Amino acid sequence: MKKEMQRETLPDFSMGIRGHMKITYQAYTVGVLLLVLGMASSVRAQLECPLPEGVTPLAPPPVTAQQVEDGSASLTDFALAVRDIFVSEPGITSLKELAYVGCLLRQEGGPWRAGNIYVTRQVPSPRIFIHAKDQSLSGRQLKPEIYAGILHALGIDPAVLASAEETRAAFTEAATGTGALFDLPDIPGASGYAVPLISGASGHPVIVSVGFDLDVSHLAPVELEHIEPPVTAAEVVDRDSLKAFVTAAGEYYIELVASGDANAVSNARVVFRDENGPWVHGSVYIAITERVSRFIHLHGGFPNRFELRQSGTVRHIVTGELVAEQVYRAAESDPEGGFVEYYFDDPDDEFDRLEVPKVGYARVFTARLPRPDGSILTTDYIVNSGFYPSVEDVELRGRLENPGAGSFQSGVGALWGWVCDAELVEFQIETAQGEVEWYPAMYGMERLDTQDACGDTNNGFVLLANWNRFGAGRHTVTTFVNRIVLDQAAVQVTTLGEGAEEEFLRGAVGECVVEGFPYQDETTTLEWQQESQNFVITDVQSE
Repeated sequence: MKKEMQRETLPDFSMGIRGHMKITYQAYTVGVLLLVLGMASSVRAQLECPLPEGVTPLAPPPVTAQQVEDGSASLTDFALAVRDIFVSEPGITSLKELAYVGCLLRQEGGPWRAGNIYVTRQVPSPRIFIHAKDQSLSGRQLKPEIYAGILHALGIDPAVLASAEETRAAFTEAATGTGALFDLPDIPGASGYAVPLISGASGHPVIVSVGFDLDVSHLAPVELEHIEPPVTAAEVVDRDSLKAFVTAAGEYYIELVASGDANAVSNARVVFRDENGPWVHGSVYIAITERVSRFIHLHGGFPNRFELRQSGTVRHIVTGELVAEQVYRAAESDPEGGFVEYYFDDPDDEFDRLEVPKVGYARVFTARLPRPDGSILTTDYIVNSGFYPSVEDVELRGRLENPGAGSFQSGVGALWGWVCDAELVEFQIETAQGEVEWYPAMYGMERLDTQDACGDTNNGFVLLANWNRFGAGRHTVTTFVNRIVLDQAAVQVTTLGEGAEEEFLRGAVGECVVEGFPYQDETTTLEWQQESQNFVITDVQSE
């Protein structure tokens, strides 16, 4: 992706190019800081749960989780406040509303979550759908004895769950009440308040619990049956294998949705997040988003960060563009989806180095969900994944043209070259003394001579430098594109002295004549020019 060339007034070199380089680098640092702040702002916006269009803001509860945590309010009152979210007219009837409320419920420090007081939600089975404290546990199942204890507290006979009709009838009757406290004294931590509901969004029975600090010890062992896709996550190495991987995941997921089995759909979270299964390998995983609401149903890489929230807050770390919108545009660009490149957290890279962009593929899949009333709910899902190519697989077309390898440098000069596509072009200068410094280049200059190689012309990059500040000696200049080495040159720098006072020589006057240059019958006059810290040609005479 191209950057617009930065335009700025050239500095007054009487102030010294070192000062300019500091200003340029500081400006770059400020830009990065602003981008980081923007990302932080985006994260805050996500945590603060931006209100989707057409959704009514949720009023604060009359009793907060913090009040229950510190003992100034009862768990029952808080549970009824949570219940009112789902049963008040018109209730939650859309995925946008569910995404918004789900985000609020998971907001640490918000009115709905404090310490061990938070919300969990289950489908009409032991399977967890929402875990406000640790969404990575969603899709797992409660131990049978815990789920049976919750049902008994609600007056529901577990035996009726074998029949869909009896399950719905039992939950419908129980939902007319206000829920109940449950406590299984033989199981540490297995206590709280449960409320049975009929979901306004899906029409399915659910259980909402509060005050149950549900952890791994309360979950049944995982027993998974995987389908074996034609291409597994471990086998994704290029665009073709990535497309096949995403296609298999999308077809598998919409088949589950179309089955009407909410338990199976919820179980898909465990299946798609299983690091020992075919759907996760390092930085390759599946994400599934409802197309209209931008509600993320599943995120195989960062469930706590993204799952069951509305997407659209994480930005490209270089351009600032919303990553999700790039992915969705690719998905909607063609019936068979499309590819996209972007920068994003690599769970396999603890340093998140800016080395190579992630290559993503996204596609729209349509599921037809049978509702309890016999109607069909048609829903589009965007399924996507991506992989990080190795640095060796990245082809950079371009070159560093100045300085040339083995050249002599002095005074104020420019470093320049071209590259076809770049997010970030930088120069690394390693001095003869072993010091290493980085400098961002301006990128996007018009270079008509790159049309054939690049297909466009805005490919030039340039950096002003005062060689004096590096001191005399042999220095190494390396050009990086997206932190990948493009080119390198060793140069010999000559200065007029050592020390900070010599970085920009002032008040000097000098002139010399070079005979027989550029041709034998010509004489060239050179004069010292303070602004460029070098000698420049002022006259050429023929003999």
